[in-house]
Amino acid sequence: MKRNRLLHGAAVVAPDESFGDGESPVPSLVAESSRVQARPRSPRGPLFRAARFLAGLAIVLGVAAAVAMSAHRYAVTSSRFALEKIDVRGGKRIGPEQAQRLCGVSPGANLFGLDTQLLEQRLLQDPWVKSARVVRELPGTLKIELGEREAVALAQIQDTLYVVSSDGEPFKPLSAEDPVDLPVVTGISPIGLARDRGRELERLTHALEVLRQYRRLKLERTYPAQEVHLDPGGSVRLVIGSEGISLSLGSDSLRQRLLMAERVVTESRAAGRLPGIVFADNTAHPERVVVRMR
Repeated sequence: MKRNRLLHGAAVVAPDESFGDGESPVPSLVAESSRVQARPRSPRGPLFRAARFLAGLAIVLGVAAAVAMSAHRYAVTSSRFALEKIDVRGGKRIGPEQAQRLCGVSPGANLFGLDTQLLEQRLLQDPWVKSARVVRELPGTLKIELGEREAVALAQIQDTLYVVSSDGEPFKPLSAEDPVDLPVVTGISPIGLARDRGRELERLTHALEVLRQYRRLKLERTYPAQEVHLDPGGSVRLVIGSEGISLSLGSDSLRQRLLMAERVVTESRAAGRLPGIVFADNTAHPERVVVRMR
């Protein structure tokens, strides 16, 4: 019985745990934990890195701003960009000298010192200018692209003649330098313009359409249009030639009525006579034309 206990005790004897040459013991968890806690914290945390980035960005922006200011100062003061030429395109009435006067610029002015939007506004103050675009062409050219109004007729409104553009707008009173060899539109009411400008301008546009249709006829080469009169009821009367031949056209089917009137005038002229009035406005019988000879 005693022998068995001794054998049992011998079975739990601890093995030899000594280390050989060159071997190291595994550090304990307590020792490793102590070393981690004792390590000093780095001062370069996220806030430090963000501050350093912002400081660098501020330096870069400051340098860029300084360079930009220096370049701008050079551009607006250098004689290299002095105005030498004004190039006007699209203008028939307005040339370089007049454009320079309208813009209020002088030769030698610095291109970068000119406000192109302001120059465009000054150009648009001229009633003949419908659109304007001003750009710089380095080193010394100011390029101006104009859209001008085209005068197609004159309109008598009360006691004043106005120049009428192709879109039916009476855009300026007639002056000495304006063209006068244009047909005149009469019958426009100043009261109608005040009450309903849109409707009255539609009547004016209708008169311009009569002129456009008449210009397509061969008769226009011999007897140019002189006057288009608009009656209050909508009827149109066209006066042609220096002889003052009157064509009464009614209010609709203008193309057909003009062709009928052309045939009558051409045949009468071939017979050695000219009509005074051609009535091509019969609504009940559109095919009939009545002529009153001189």
